[in-house]
Amino acid sequence: MPEVSLKLFFSYSHKDEALRDELAKHLSILEWQRVISSWCDRRILPGEEWYI
Repeated sequence: MPEVSLKLFFSYSHKDEALRDELAKHLSILEWQRVISSWCDRRILPGEEWYI
């Protein structure tokens, strides 16, 4: 297993969220193996300051 994972940011139109979800499913094995870590804007909570 890699010591450092690659950071993946999903940039997408919200009308294509279903496609982003499908892509995330396909990439989940790489997240589980800690090859990548992913982030998208849906993780931002209202009023929360965020940093990538």
